[in-house]
Amino acid sequence: MSEVPYQRRLERAIVRFQARLEGGPGDRWIPSLVGIALAAWLTRLGLDRLEGLDTGVDLAGYSQSLWLLGQLTEPRASVFGSDVHVLELRWSFVLYPLAVLGAFANPAKVLIVSQAVALGVAVLPLWRLARQVAKLRIGAASALLVAYALHPATHQLAVDDFHPVVLAVPAIIGMAYFGATKRWIWYWLCVGLALACRADLGLAIGLWGFVLLGDGERRAGLWTLGIGWIWSLALLLVAQPLLGQAGGLGTATGYNGQSLGDVVLTSLRSPFDSLQTVVAQDNLALLVALLAPVIFLPLLSLRYLLPALPLGGLYLLAGTADDIAFSERSAMLLAFVMIAATYALNRLGNMGVDRVFLDVRLLTTLTAASILLFVSSSPTSPYENPWNWDERDATDRALVRAIATLDPDVPIRASPSAMVSLSERPWLFPLAEDSRPTAVNMGFPPFTRAVLVVERELPERTQSEREEFDRNMALQGFELDFEAEGVTLYVR
Repeated sequence: MSEVPYQRRLERAIVRFQARLEGGPGDRWIPSLVGIALAAWLTRLGLDRLEGLDTGVDLAGYSQSLWLLGQLTEPRASVFGSDVHVLELRWSFVLYPLAVLGAFANPAKVLIVSQAVALGVAVLPLWRLARQVAKLRIGAASALLVAYALHPATHQLAVDDFHPVVLAVPAIIGMAYFGATKRWIWYWLCVGLALACRADLGLAIGLWGFVLLGDGERRAGLWTLGIGWIWSLALLLVAQPLLGQAGGLGTATGYNGQSLGDVVLTSLRSPFDSLQTVVAQDNLALLVALLAPVIFLPLLSLRYLLPALPLGGLYLLAGTADDIAFSERSAMLLAFVMIAATYALNRLGNMGVDRVFLDVRLLTTLTAASILLFVSSSPTSPYENPWNWDERDATDRALVRAIATLDPDVPIRASPSAMVSLSERPWLFPLAEDSRPTAVNMGFPPFTRAVLVVERELPERTQSEREEFDRNMALQGFELDFEAEGVTLYVR
C-alpha cells in the first residue's frame, strides 16, 4: 500500500518539473546545452583523428584549397586532379569565407571545427521546428534532439574527412523552420547558405517550394522553386561543361567523377541498369541507416521528405558507398529525414490546449533506438575507443619524422595518411591505395621531387617487389632518404 502514494508523488514531481520546463527554461537551455555538447564532442573527435594521422585525401584537398586561397592564389588543388579549380567540384562558394579563417589558423583544423560546429548548430533550428511549428512538448522535442545527436550519420559526417555539403545541414533545417514561421529574411539567408555549400542542393531546395505552395505561400514557393532550380541547372549543366568536367576527383565530386548531366543521361539510356544501381545492397543499407535511428518516422510524413528524394536518387545512381564518400550521399538526406520526423511526431500525437501530447511508449522507443544504434553502429561508438584516436603508433611517429625532413615547397606524392600534414604546399598528389606502387602505375613526372610511402596503406608486397620498386625509383633519379617502421621517403 505504501508504494501507491510514493508512485503518485513521483508522478506529480515529474509533472511539476515538466511544467517548469514548458514555462520557458527548457526552450532556453536544452537546445543550447545539447548543441554546445554535440559540437564540442564532434570537434574533439575530428581533431583527435587529425592528431592520430587518420584522415584522408578529401580533407587534404580542401585544406590545400584553403591554403592556396590564404596565399591569394587561385585554388587549383593538385590533390583533386590536374588544373582543377575547387569550385568545379560542386561550386562550394562557402569555402571562400572559411579561407579567411584558414589564413590565420591551420586550414585542416578550420575545416574540421567548422563542420563539427555546423552539426551542433543544427540542433537549434530543429528544436524550434519541433516546439514552435510541430507544437511538441518538451519530452518529445528532447527525444528528437537525442535521435539527431546520437544518429550514427551525424557522427559519420563529422569524422568522414571534410565535405562542404555538411555545412548545409543547419541551413536546410533552418529553411524549413523559418519558412513555416514566415520569417522570410532568415529563410532566404538559409537558402543562400545551403546553395553556397553545394550547387546541386538547389534541386532539393527548389522542390521545397512545392511544400510552401501547399501551405498557401504562393510567392515564396514560386521564388524558391525558381531560384533553386535555376541556380543548380545553370551551374551544373551550363557552367560546368563550359569549364570542362574535372577528371580524377575521386570521392569529392559526389557523382563518382561524372557530371550531373552524365548521370541523368546514363539513367535514361539504361533504366534497368540504373534501377539495379539504386537498389544495390549498399544503397539500401544507407537508406535503412538513415531511417532506423528515428524508427522510420519520416515515412509517415512523406510530404516533407519528398523534396530530397530526386537528388538522393541521383546520388544513389552515381554509385555505391565504395565509390562516393558517405557525407556526399547522406548530409542532405539526414537534414530532410529530421525535418520529416518532426512533422511525423506531430501527426502521431493528440493536440491539447497548445501542445501535442505523444504516447510515452513511442518516445521511449525512439530514445532507446537512438541509443542502441549509436552504440552498435556509430563510428564514434564506445566500441571504437574514440578516446584513443589521438594516439600515434610507431609508424605514425616515423611518418611525422619523415615529413619534418621535407622542404615546404617540394612537390610530393604521398600515402593518404600523410596528405593532410603535407597539404600546405602548391603541389601534392595522392599515392594510389588500391595497387602496388611501381614505376609504371605511379607515373612520377619530372617535377615530382619526393615520394612518401606508408607500407601498411598499400596492398601487401613481397620483398622482391619492394626491391624492384627501389631499383625503378633509382633509375628515375630518386634516392632513399628515410626508412623506418614501414615508412619510406624517396627524394631527388
